Amino acid sequence: MRAVVVGGGLAGITAALDLAGSGCQVALLERSGQLGGLCRSVPDPVAGRVDTGQHVYLGCCTELEALLDRLGVEPALRQDRLELTVVDPGHPRPRRLSAAPLPAPFHLLPVVSRWPNLPRGALLHVAQVASALREGPGGLDALPALGWLRGLGQPERLISQLWEPFLVAACNAPLDRCSAELAAFVVREGLLSSSRAGALRVPGTDLTRWLDLPARRALERAGVELRLDSRVASVGSGPGSRVRVTRGAGEDETFDLAVLALPARPAHRLLLAGGRSTPALEAAAGIPDSPIVNVHLFTDRPFLPGAVTLIPRSPLQWAFDRSRLDDQLRDGSWHAAISISAAGEEVRAPEARLSAEIWQLCQASFPPAARARLIHSRVTREAHATFWPHPGSAALRPGPGDAFPGVALAGSWTRTGWPATMESAVRSGRAAAAHLLA
Repeated sequence: MRAVVVGGGLAGITAALDLAGSGCQVALLERSGQLGGLCRSVPDPVAGRVDTGQHVYLGCCTELEALLDRLGVEPALRQDRLELTVVDPGHPRPRRLSAAPLPAPFHLLPVVSRWPNLPRGALLHVAQVASALREGPGGLDALPALGWLRGLGQPERLISQLWEPFLVAACNAPLDRCSAELAAFVVREGLLSSSRAGALRVPGTDLTRWLDLPARRALERAGVELRLDSRVASVGSGPGSRVRVTRGAGEDETFDLAVLALPARPAHRLLLAGGRSTPALEAAAGIPDSPIVNVHLFTDRPFLPGAVTLIPRSPLQWAFDRSRLDDQLRDGSWHAAISISAAGEEVRAPEARLSAEIWQLCQASFPPAARARLIHSRVTREAHATFWPHPGSAALRPGPGDAFPGVALAGSWTRTGWPATMESAVRSGRAAAAHLLA
């Protein structure tokens, strides 16, 4: 069986490896000159290279970890249990929090009890959420996450201090415009499913070096034909029950099987150009995108209180000490990455103004930053980082077989049950390959 995978991100890499491992002759077509999709870095005139976004995954991301093991790739940070530093803007003294080596959900007792500025009875309120999730709530997709939490009796301060920072980062949407079904999934799987579920894993920088070359080697070992800088113009029906792929130069090629490991709108355009789009894919292509912005700050000294720092109720959201994570300095400077999810305003802001505003916030939030000198800054933006998981969006996510016979859909936006994360992308690639092989 000849198979083609269009798209060289995590979903495409996974699908290609699974198809090749089952005996298919596989070609992977990627329009850019590198693998990894959104897991990539870009050149910077001062720093050399910076990642387009600060990628993070959790201990519950088992399929992603299996793929990384297959590629021989290690993260820069791998925790056994959740550990992070929390800085409340009104109380700048940092709190270093660690989960306990206890069965879930009791592993979170020291985290919640020491979390700064939580309301009285916070442990009881968190237990109420855990109890509701054990009962298996259904029909939550039409509800906003904020309304769901309020319906469970969660105080506003607990929502803004504890739930919001985790959920906005995981779902990439404000809680009042995020599906409660997805928010509940994140809490259940990412925080409460086991004591290791919420442990942080942070990839090494730069992401291109971290993923591109190892993926190429793994694909070559598996016998996959890798075609970089290869543009596809359409995907449609070929002779018999085969799939016709037309490349940008007007060249046709037929395959027995095909995986479209692309974002929804490009996948819809390719099938539409080939005369075979479907209502399911058209509906998915109509889901709006949600942006992520990262501000990279290079200073003459460190100023973050931990490798991973959470700042509730602040535009800073999550801050990563890249120099500490990578255990190296970059030309005598320290590198901090500020990751801003659901960055609707920030994605449109001029780079100089946004950098200045974020640096001022850092100086106000972290006392050592007031004594530091900013050497260089760089803003990276992913306007189409993820799909927007608005209430009702789960019903619009297609499955791998919602294209036409012989073609499977893959990508973090498909119906994996997960938010648009690296784990979702890998799971979608596996599901697409399994659907075709079945």
